[in-house]
Amino acid sequence: MERHTQLDSESLQKKGPEAFGLLAAIVDSSDDAIISKTLDGIITSWNKGAERMFGHSSEEAVGQSITLIIPLERRSEETEIIARLRRGEKIDHFETVRLHKDGTLLDISVTISPVKDAEGRITGASKVARDIGKRKKAEQETQELDEQLARQTRIFNATLSSITDFVYTFDRNGRFTYINQALLDLWGLKLEEAVGKNFFDLQYPAELASRLQLQIQQVIDSRHPVRDETPYTSPTGAGGYYEYIFSPVFDAHGNVELIAGATRDITERKLVEDQVRQSEERLRELAADLDSQVRERTRELELRNTEITEQATQVRELSQRLLQAQDNERRSIARDLHDSSGQLVVALAINLEMIAQTASGGPVVVKAIQESQELIQQLTRELRTASYLLHPPLLDESGLESALSLYIQGLSDRSGLQIVLNIDDNFGRLSPEIELTIFRIVQECLTNIHRHSGSKTASIRLERDAEAVALEIKDTGQGMSEEKLYGIKHKRRSGVGIAGMRERIERFAGRLDIQSDGGGTRVEVRLPVLVAEEE
Repeated sequence: MERHTQLDSESLQKKGPEAFGLLAAIVDSSDDAIISKTLDGIITSWNKGAERMFGHSSEEAVGQSITLIIPLERRSEETEIIARLRRGEKIDHFETVRLHKDGTLLDISVTISPVKDAEGRITGASKVARDIGKRKKAEQETQELDEQLARQTRIFNATLSSITDFVYTFDRNGRFTYINQALLDLWGLKLEEAVGKNFFDLQYPAELASRLQLQIQQVIDSRHPVRDETPYTSPTGAGGYYEYIFSPVFDAHGNVELIAGATRDITERKLVEDQVRQSEERLRELAADLDSQVRERTRELELRNTEITEQATQVRELSQRLLQAQDNERRSIARDLHDSSGQLVVALAINLEMIAQTASGGPVVVKAIQESQELIQQLTRELRTASYLLHPPLLDESGLESALSLYIQGLSDRSGLQIVLNIDDNFGRLSPEIELTIFRIVQECLTNIHRHSGSKTASIRLERDAEAVALEIKDTGQGMSEEKLYGIKHKRRSGVGIAGMRERIERFAGRLDIQSDGGGTRVEVRLPVLVAEEE
C-alpha cells in the first residue's frame, strides 16, 4: 500500500500542475474532512469538508497544532498516533471524539496514512475524518430500544406467569411453544419438560386430546377463535371443569403463525349453575304442584265456593309475589353484573390499552395485545347481553319502546329471527309496572317462537288509547295442537311461561287471548291504562 501511494505521487509529479489541480479539486469537494499535518502535529492542509465538520476555516486551521480539534482528555491519542506514523503504520477507521469550534464534541472515524517524500522518508501524515455521530446515535437508540423491548418482554412474561388462568401458545402442529406457570403447576412440570409437546405427549385422555388437536386445526383453517369447555384431571390428580378459547395469531403477511390459548377454571361456576338448575327444577315442580292444587281447589269450589275463592285469592297473591321476587332478583343480578364485573373488565381494558401504548415489541406482541383487546370487547358485550336479558336498564331509563327495540335487535342477531316492531307514534311512557309486564310478555312470546314454533319471522304491534294498551304478537310457525290450545284457554297444563304471563296480566285485570292454527300463532293482550296508572 505504501509503494502504491508513492508511485501515485511520482505519477502526479510527472503529470505536472494539472494533475495536482485535479487532485486538489477532488479533495476539496469531499464531504469527509481531509487534513494533512507534519510529524510535529502542525496542520498543513484543511479541505472544505474539514471546515464544515470542525467549524474552523482553512485560514484559521493551517499552521495550527492538530490539538486545535483534540479534547484535552484525548491528547494522549495524538502522541500514540505520531509514534505509529513514524513507524510507517497506517491507522484504519479509528473511532474517537474530536472538538468543534463551538465546543461541541463530535463522534468521528479517522483513517491516518503516513506521507513520504520522493526518497521514501516519512515527512507527515494525511488524515481522513468521517462524522459518525448519526450512526452512533442510531446505535444508541437501537440499544435503548432493544433494552426497552427486553424489559417489556420480561414484564409481559412475568405478567403471564403470575396470571392464575392458564395461558399458552401452540405452533401449527399443535405443540406447545409457551406455557405460563399456572398451567405448569397443574401438570407438575418444568417449562423445558412441556415445551414442544402436544396433548398426547402430556398424557391427556385420548378422546380429549383428539378433540383439542382437531380444534387447533379448525382455528388454522377458519382463521377464527374456537371456544369450548371440558372436565379434565391432570396426571398429578389436580383438575376440575375448564372453559378455554383457542385464537389465531397472524404474522406480518396475514398467515396463521401461532395459536394462542387461554383456559379458566369454572368448576365453582358449574356448581353454581347446577344449584341454579336444581332450584329451577324445584321451582317448576312447585309451580306444577301449585297448578295442581289450584285445579283441585277449583273443583272443590263447586261445593265450597266461599272457602275456595279465598284460597284462590291467596294463590294469586303468592304467584304475584313470586313474580315480583323474581323480577327483583333479576334486577339485582343484572346490576351486580353491570357494576362489579363490568368495572373489572373496563379496568382490564384500560390497563391493556396502557400496555399497547407503551409496548415497542414486534408484530407478534402487538397482535397479541390487539387480540386481547378484542377478547375484552367480546366479554363486555356478553356481560352486557346477560345483564340486559335479566333486566333491561333502558326500561327504567328510556321507556318501553327503547328497551324493546334493543332487545329485539339483540335477539335477531343471536337467533336469526326476523322481527318487525310497530309502535304508535307518540306512544309515551307507562307506569313502570305496566312497562315491565309488557316487556316480559314480549320476551316470553319471542322466546317461545324461537324455540318451538319453527317460524323465521315475528311481528309485534303495540297501540294505546285513552283507556287501554293493546299488544299483538304473531308468528308464521307450525302453531299449537288443539289439545294444547284448549288446555291453555281453559287454564289447564298451560306451562310455567303462559301461566306467568297470565298472572302478570290478571294483576291489572287485563285480558289475554291466544289463537293458533297451522299457519301460526297470535297472542293478544289488553291492559287498562287507568288501572295501571293507579297502581
